[in-house]
Amino acid sequence: MKRVAIYLISDGMGGAEQVVWQTIKGLSKYDSIYLIVNNEIASYYASIIPDSRVLNIGDIFIHSKKKYRVVRFLLNNRVYSLIPFIIRFKSAKIADYLRNNNIEILHSHLDYALYSSLYIKKIKTNIKIFHTVHGAFGLIEDKLLKPLVPLSKIDFSNVDKLIFVSRYNYNLYKSKNISINDFKIIYNGIDYDNNDPYFRPAKRTNEFEVLYVGGSKYVKGYDILVETVDLMNKSIFKNSFHVVVLGHLSDQCDFVTMIRQYRLEHFFKLVGFVTPPLHLNYFKSADMLFMPSRSEALPIAAIEALSLDLPVIASNVGGLPEIIKHGENGLLGNNNPHEYSNFIIDLIANYNEFLERARNYNMIVKPRFEAKKMCQKLLDVY
Repeated sequence: MKRVAIYLISDGMGGAEQVVWQTIKGLSKYDSIYLIVNNEIASYYASIIPDSRVLNIGDIFIHSKKKYRVVRFLLNNRVYSLIPFIIRFKSAKIADYLRNNNIEILHSHLDYALYSSLYIKKIKTNIKIFHTVHGAFGLIEDKLLKPLVPLSKIDFSNVDKLIFVSRYNYNLYKSKNISINDFKIIYNGIDYDNNDPYFRPAKRTNEFEVLYVGGSKYVKGYDILVETVDLMNKSIFKNSFHVVVLGHLSDQCDFVTMIRQYRLEHFFKLVGFVTPPLHLNYFKSADMLFMPSRSEALPIAAIEALSLDLPVIASNVGGLPEIIKHGENGLLGNNNPHEYSNFIIDLIANYNEFLERARNYNMIVKPRFEAKKMCQKLLDVY
């Protein structure tokens, strides 16, 4: 097998970062697999791959300490970003690392790593660039959902192979006439074998826990969540549910401010970020996962819900319909709070019947999203 460096630049653990974690974990036994990562995210991967096969390129975002808040603003704000210049500055070091370890394929994840990889290719012209497409930012109508690096600065004709995590992503790139030299569709996967066997019991109480995992990210639809809860508050079910929120939050973020403005604090338990796999405990205790996302490629959260037979209420966008079948293991809507509140009410009223249907359907689709299958397909590509 060729020597491959998986390359990730990120400022926090999310769905794409978990995909990389599962990939590294599944392939780390191969001496030909390396990891290139920035310091802010490196600790998450420290235990699953030997240090001898890791290049930590140092701080990129400088967000770990409060005293760097001003520096971070100067690096990256709404007007400009200096991060691409920092990444380019580190390119020679990465190129040397690739050369010294005889690495033939640089497999990038997320925008900055792709931008960097294409710049490195100018230095080390014989490197093959693979890139996993985790999202659709820059190609969908909502202009607030911008990629970190404008697509106009990405020369896709120099990407040797694109790996799409869903058929939706591939069809979108094709419809937008993005240059595709070669491609493979490989679904995201999770490691079922390492999870403790779990059987979701029938519901015996009248109190329902709604799980939301988007933190304060606009793309995850926190505002739609609040509006849905506000409608539920005006229904006869207002005493039948509460919402647990996972993901990065701050006391002054728009999400928390909106909850206060609507006076809905008593419905919400704001947990914040939980390090994987501990977050799965919240999936087990919840009764439904709510995903009012504006854009999704193939979300790990929905796959984790599927693995634990947790019914999903979600927007009918992106790759979600490739995981969730309406009326079988979840309910898909048009991102309308009125529609979502009706979904929640229907699920509360018929929970055990729906849960049984979800269990039966999930038995069929779970094998599609196994980490083993994802890793084997990557090996075939390499």
